[in-house]
Amino acid sequence: MNAKQRVERLIKQAQLILKEKKHQLDTNNESETPVVATWGLMNAGKSYLLNMLTHNIDKEYFKTNDIRETAEVHRLVADGCVFLDTPGLDANAEDNAEALKGVAQADVVLFVHQLQGELEQVEVDFLKEVANSFGKYASENIIIVISKIDKESPEKVKEIQEKILKQCRDELGFSPQCFQISNTRYHKGEKEHKDVLIEQSHILLLRDHIQKLIKENANHVRKQRKNHKLQQYQTELVAIERELKQLQTEIFTPYYQALKKVDDHILDVIRPEVKAREKQYNEL
Repeated sequence: MNAKQRVERLIKQAQLILKEKKHQLDTNNESETPVVATWGLMNAGKSYLLNMLTHNIDKEYFKTNDIRETAEVHRLVADGCVFLDTPGLDANAEDNAEALKGVAQADVVLFVHQLQGELEQVEVDFLKEVANSFGKYASENIIIVISKIDKESPEKVKEIQEKILKQCRDELGFSPQCFQISNTRYHKGEKEHKDVLIEQSHILLLRDHIQKLIKENANHVRKQRKNHKLQQYQTELVAIERELKQLQTEIFTPYYQALKKVDDHILDVIRPEVKAREKQYNEL
């Protein structure tokens, strides 16, 4: 890519950032419906969880499968909230970007992690980015959801939860709420009218907690994340300005050096020669 193409690319990037920045400033987030987004690795149980939270017991609204099902953000309004189902992390770069777009809209993030052990590095990296955008509200509004607890002993589930929360404290600098849930128990409890299974699923506890968060601090979270986004835009614009100045130097320095070389030649060679000739002429 030559210098001209680089300049054109940077100017285009700056124009897009300024357009997004204007949109952020013009948007009145307080009037919007609260947004809850699920997030996590592929097949962690995100879609199944959303079906349970949104009362889709008999018919799936959010499709579940053993293969990658969600390749774009799906949404449903229920209980006064917009619920978003994002693509699974670590499938490919395009899905990861799509997942981030969904989470960027969220007032509450449900980070779903199935019982394969502590957080993987890709989960840590994405959580760090989201936690930064939530600022002081990260510990409240990012909820770690450990799914499929019916597949392990309570002792094993507790051990994994403690490891995850330690990772969040030590590596990410925040202490999120954590819920252990079983979509299977809740689904069976609802279908068979078994209150014990419903209670043991912890789905109702999670649903009540989400509603409480939405009522208490949704608007504050939106202001925090909006300010964080605007700061990101400003940082990106400063970086573009710096790169443009560097390109300016790269483009004009060779011409300046060539002109200086000519000027030096005039001063050091041609002008003394002219003066010498003038002197000879005057002596005639």
